[in-house]
Amino acid sequence: VWLKLLMPLSNHAERYWPKTHYLYHKLAKSVISVAVIFATITSVIFFIIEFERSSEKTQVMIEQLLDTVEKTAAIAAYSNNKTIGEDVLTGLIRNDIVHQARLSNDQGLLVEKKRATDVPLQAEIIRRLYSPFGDAEYIGQLSIVPEAQFNLQEARHSALLSAVNSTALIVITAFIVLLIVKSSLSQPLMKVSNRLHEITAGEQQCLDPLPKNKDDELGRLVNDINHLLITLHEKFIAEHQLREEIEQFERQLRTLFEATSAGIFLLDEAGLLVTANPTLNKIIALPELSPEELTGRDFAELAFAQPELLRDLMRLSSQLKQTVSNDLQLKNRGQTSGWVHCLLSEQKTHDLKASYEGVVYDITERIAEETQIRHQRDHDSLTGLLRRDAAERRLMRLINKHDEKEREPIIFLLDLDRFKYVNDTFGHDAGDQVLIETARRFRSCVRNSDILCRLGGDEFLIVLLNCCSLDKAKDIATCLIKEIAKPIALENGICVQIGVSIGIAALENWDMELEKLHKNADNAMYHVKQQGRNGYGVIEMNGDITVKIITEPV
Repeated sequence: VWLKLLMPLSNHAERYWPKTHYLYHKLAKSVISVAVIFATITSVIFFIIEFERSSEKTQVMIEQLLDTVEKTAAIAAYSNNKTIGEDVLTGLIRNDIVHQARLSNDQGLLVEKKRATDVPLQAEIIRRLYSPFGDAEYIGQLSIVPEAQFNLQEARHSALLSAVNSTALIVITAFIVLLIVKSSLSQPLMKVSNRLHEITAGEQQCLDPLPKNKDDELGRLVNDINHLLITLHEKFIAEHQLREEIEQFERQLRTLFEATSAGIFLLDEAGLLVTANPTLNKIIALPELSPEELTGRDFAELAFAQPELLRDLMRLSSQLKQTVSNDLQLKNRGQTSGWVHCLLSEQKTHDLKASYEGVVYDITERIAEETQIRHQRDHDSLTGLLRRDAAERRLMRLINKHDEKEREPIIFLLDLDRFKYVNDTFGHDAGDQVLIETARRFRSCVRNSDILCRLGGDEFLIVLLNCCSLDKAKDIATCLIKEIAKPIALENGICVQIGVSIGIAALENWDMELEKLHKNADNAMYHVKQQGRNGYGVIEMNGDITVKIITEPV
């Protein structure tokens, strides 16, 4: 009933949120529940207190009754007169506060009167009777049992009256409090809540001020909410602008990622391709495969002639925790083999797994130019043979990184016979033709792995690598002499014939100095020149490591 009286003002709000449990509804239920409990407890306490007070009052009244009939009862007991005793007890029973009365003496008199009601037993009140003649002789006793029903009625009446008063006071107070809460708190909060519910994200709207609550907590709440709404709107605008900038930046990055001349790729920790831009296909010469088809493939095996070099870069980047780079040769695609410069850096994913970001640039033209430059630097422009510095560098690398299982190299120091005559007689062009043809014939007599060098003018150097024996070297020298001795056709039908003197020296051990090796070969060639040219001379070693010069003209 109280809820029906308190809640009719909230019906209009249910149009907005029919299933909403309003705050003052909950407050009303809580207040009424507490009021009922408090009133019940108060009534019980009042009942107990009033029952005790009524019992005490009854006891006083009974004592007064006993004082009134004490002399008459003493006479009845003294005279042992039952009739007087019954009259005394009958008068007592007529009183509403007496349930039972009893009179007795030492002479056997016992008179008892009792109401017919069934009530809980009460404590008996006993009055000792003495002789009416004033000699303080004990002659009997008069006892009364109070009427409990009277006490209960008195207590119930007082408790009910107190309960009604307290309940009415609590309910009225609760009702007034709820009305105040509804008007001062709930309705303003509902107004604020409805307004907030109508505000759309992104719109710059504020709550209307509450005139009655301008200086209290609700007014402060509205001001704080408005400040928060303004801040959120500013942040919303800033975030929207930032999102547009990020989207534009992402489009630029996407365009750059797809249109850049560099190949960009991402590998997982096993070296499998995770993603790549379209340019990568062109650089590694796989235009027939899309980036999606490349995904999940072993990139090192797929793209590079030496896959272990890319794997070394991955390990080095992981160890150094920085970007590393190297030039890598691509696999042959048909007749060509390209080169790329690769930059690789390790990155950690959110689950702490390693991944590798890489960029490759096509450097095929640069490598070709560098190769051509190195070739021109290391090779004689006329004959195409190695220059002296390049040959010595190659020989020194061989000596420094020798394998004990390999045989020591054997060098030939060669000088053309009668070349000066051809050059002076037929001109420098004829001399150049002779040198070119001589270099070609040298190549035909040795292996591709051997070193051929033009020292300058008509002097040459041949290094036989891992030659099986000195006798085999002599056979090669004989072949060289015979080939060079063949006529050489020049322009205008002119034919010339030259010879060659060869000095042969073997590397005695891997610690032997290169200068001494050259000197031994030069001494051998000098003896050939003295013995008539067109032959070879060998410096051999005997078991006692003694050197002997031998010339064998051919």
